[in-house]
Amino acid sequence: MKRSLVVVVLWSVLVCFSSCNKEDDTESVIANQNNEVSTTPSAVISHLVRPPYLKAGDTVAVCSISNAVTRSDLEQGIGYLRSWGLIVLEADNLYAEPYDGRYSGTIEERVLSLQSMIDDNSVRAIFFARGGYGASQMLGRVDLSRLVSSPKWLIGYSDLTAMHIAVNNLGVASVHGPLMHDIIKDSASRQLLHDVLFGVGDMSITIATDSNCKQGVAEGRLVGGNLSLIYSECGTPFDLNTTDAILFFEDTGESNYAIDRMLLALQLSGKLAQIKGVVVGEFFNCNQYRDISLDAIIQKYFGPLGVPIMYGVPSGHDTQNYALVLGGMAHLDVGSSEATLSFR
Repeated sequence: MKRSLVVVVLWSVLVCFSSCNKEDDTESVIANQNNEVSTTPSAVISHLVRPPYLKAGDTVAVCSISNAVTRSDLEQGIGYLRSWGLIVLEADNLYAEPYDGRYSGTIEERVLSLQSMIDDNSVRAIFFARGGYGASQMLGRVDLSRLVSSPKWLIGYSDLTAMHIAVNNLGVASVHGPLMHDIIKDSASRQLLHDVLFGVGDMSITIATDSNCKQGVAEGRLVGGNLSLIYSECGTPFDLNTTDAILFFEDTGESNYAIDRMLLALQLSGKLAQIKGVVVGEFFNCNQYRDISLDAIIQKYFGPLGVPIMYGVPSGHDTQNYALVLGGMAHLDVGSSEATLSFR
């Protein structure tokens, strides 16, 4: 009886040990398959990389990994880049016929195109053509690790939030700003994008405060982007790291209850408890229906945190879309009459 009991116990230990090893092996495989993910969603990111500022004569790329575009969609935007003294390299799939009714080529074509631009040492920045959907399909397929040792700016917003999260989790800065197809919409936004990329001016945004703001000072990595994309990456290896960060978010075309649902998910995941400040962008063309107001929803989730709140930054899907440096250090100062977000 005793000998049998010992055998059973030993067998149980061996099974448990084997199971643990299998779990470790699985995690190792996942990490190897997604080698662009070097941190867990809650790890402290202490090593930050800012790509070099652009200068006249630099080569930049225009790449399309989401919705398809035509040459006429981008002609004027690419003209602006050339007027800045930049040499523009167009991706092979840039004007591809819509694939599956939407995409600028197959997944393989888009992955190959983006990877070639990342690996090209002559390219100093990658401007994305437009949003829509498709950027998330690149995750786990494109090796972004090269950007740590050879950083270059990635510029875009909306659907391109998926790329911002992935590179920011590596500690590499990127720019949430106009896409090539809509850079023509607002001259002030276009000028700010130029200044941020070329390192011109004081690198800050100041707006008047209102009753939605909460006074205070905070410093940390500025992370975030489109709320729907942040929400969609929750629970994946590309989950947004908000530890000791200032959270920026914006969205378009959503119902207020959907915004509530997405913020609730971030709260339940513990992400909101980790932040040091909040920057609320524009919520364009959203619908209240029978829900409480958007202002009330945001106050419900962020008011009790006791962190400074900058509300109404003109960054998002409306005409103005001010450039923000994501993944780098930022200083947030919300006073009684104005709020300033400075990029470090």
